[in-house]
Amino acid sequence: MATSSWRSRPFSSRSHAVRAAGALLCWLLAGAVSAQAAEALSGDGQWRLRSLDGPPVGLQLLDGRGVIVRSYVARSLAGAVASGVELIVANPARRAFVIAFAGLDELWDLSLDPGAEPIFNGWVHDYRMGEGVAEPGHLGVRRVKLPAPLLSLAIDASGAYVLGRAHDLADGRAVLHLLQLDVRRSIARFEVDADPDLSQARSDRVGDQPLLVIPDRRGGAPLRLDLRAARLQPG
Repeated sequence: MATSSWRSRPFSSRSHAVRAAGALLCWLLAGAVSAQAAEALSGDGQWRLRSLDGPPVGLQLLDGRGVIVRSYVARSLAGAVASGVELIVANPARRAFVIAFAGLDELWDLSLDPGAEPIFNGWVHDYRMGEGVAEPGHLGVRRVKLPAPLLSLAIDASGAYVLGRAHDLADGRAVLHLLQLDVRRSIARFEVDADPDLSQARSDRVGDQPLLVIPDRRGGAPLRLDLRAARLQPG
């Protein structure tokens, strides 16, 4: 309707100016939306993964030339749930991207490794026995079933462990889930009286124990997570 209305009017410098201003506003708004989209560059700089608002909601994988190589629809394994992308994090140690969704109880592990093993898209008891039809591992999605959607992530230096923060409890305590990507499941859950800043987490080591150290925005002592034992160190 708006287009036909404009065309029905005689040309004037004023109408041209209004149309130009409208086009500029649309361009600025489009830029603002694009700036807010989740996006990440791979560790080697050869791949870029970005979210799509849809429809359908999903992801686009681009190569180093900016060519779209593959698109992904954000649905659960059952195919019944679609969700917006919460964040995308590069995982250089595994040549992969890790993706969390705003309303999806899954974490995606998208491999960029040409030698990645085939994917059996079942949960743990299925894929360990080789059940189902395999999908190519390269540029494929391995799914980790979650107790709840995750809002922020931290990945350790090995790339095998992911710590995710879910919605806080009603009393303000933070809820953290430790995931192990090799077994594709959550291996521990923590409730902490702190405000962990996962974006500033760093890997550490005491002897042969790999740790993840997470600062507390409230100014308390950093959380020290023993990854192999899947427990928080006291202190």
